[in-house]
Amino acid sequence: ARFRTFFNSFATMAVIGDGKGHVGIGYGKAKETLPARDKAIRKAKLNIIKVKRGCASFDCACDELHSIPSKVTGKAGSVRIILIPAPQGTGLVVANELKKVLNLAGIKDVYSKTFGKKRTTFNLIKACIDALKKTNL
Repeated sequence: ARFRTFFNSFATMAVIGDGKGHVGIGYGKAKETLPARDKAIRKAKLNIIKVKRGCASFDCACDELHSIPSKVTGKAGSVRIILIPAPQGTGLVVANELKKVLNLAGIKDVYSKTFGKKRTTFNLIKACIDALKKTNL
């Protein structure tokens, strides 16, 4: 008989941001939870991107930086996301996990449409970051 040994592995994702248009994402794996979290935070600090903010909704005529400048799409794995600018005061009409990411990026008003398996939280967050990267193009 052959004996198998299984090693537990913990995977964590960290998202950091300053609320002023900078956000970073990191992914860490280790045999314990704390080293995995530390790796994720270290990688997130190295992957900071600038998010362009603006006001592009037709219902809003302000000049404040509360939304995204245009409609953007992002994808990761099977998850596709479309971020759409919203008028001021709308809030974040997105999934709960994405609210955390967009708050860290400093975005206050946005609509979203998501396609694919949204329960894979890591891919959902990666798709959101991919869409936010495209605001600079």
